[in-house]
Amino acid sequence: MHDYPFGAHCTNVKKDLLFANFFSNIVFSKQKAMTGYQDYLIVLSPPGNIVNRVKQLKDFSYHKIGEFESRYSKAHITIQPWPRKKPVWIEPLIPKLVRDLQSLPPVVLDINGFGFFDQQVYQTIYAKLNSTPATKVWFKLLRKFFNTPAFEPHITIARNLPNEDFKKLWPFFKGLKWNEPFKVEQLTILKREMIGHDKTYKVLREIPFNQKLDFNEFTYSKLKAPSSTLNKVNLQQISLF
Repeated sequence: MHDYPFGAHCTNVKKDLLFANFFSNIVFSKQKAMTGYQDYLIVLSPPGNIVNRVKQLKDFSYHKIGEFESRYSKAHITIQPWPRKKPVWIEPLIPKLVRDLQSLPPVVLDINGFGFFDQQVYQTIYAKLNSTPATKVWFKLLRKFFNTPAFEPHITIARNLPNEDFKKLWPFFKGLKWNEPFKVEQLTILKREMIGHDKTYKVLREIPFNQKLDFNEFTYSKLKAPSSTLNKVNLQQISLF
């Protein structure tokens, strides 16, 4: 029996405080552990005129259907995501990547209308890029640096649209003409924190391609070369998986 009326209550409060303190320590420990990780994204960034045009199309889409995934993302061509990686894993790779990318010229790409990825429940509308033998060989050489499988380069406009929203937007994009060439001068590494309220990607590093190499001459020489020569490029690939 307790010596005073609120003794049992005080004991329970102490237990609750101890439990709360123990629980908060666990949460803090997990957050502290997570601060050692970041999300990284490897992209090609188009020039300002393309970025501005994509923003206009996103704004139009917003006024047509409201908020959507990728609404605020800056125009880019995704090469490879590196989710949940420690900086100590990434930073040592950058000097080698700087050297490797000097073997590639800036790439010349051409936007040619719009397409969509049919994911049954959701659809993604994107700006199409012309695929030519020259761009195919360039992307093949770039992918070898990251051990990335083949993919369709594109610039996302509106990602993961429900069918109802897609049906409102696609007739506009289907009939919209957009043919515009552009050059990408560098590869961009983006990063974002895994905890906290700010989930936006920020530029970690922009790595230039070799300005002394001409895209057309370079790709022509590679297309003439035996396929075995292309397969020997960069045997020491960068892979975090």
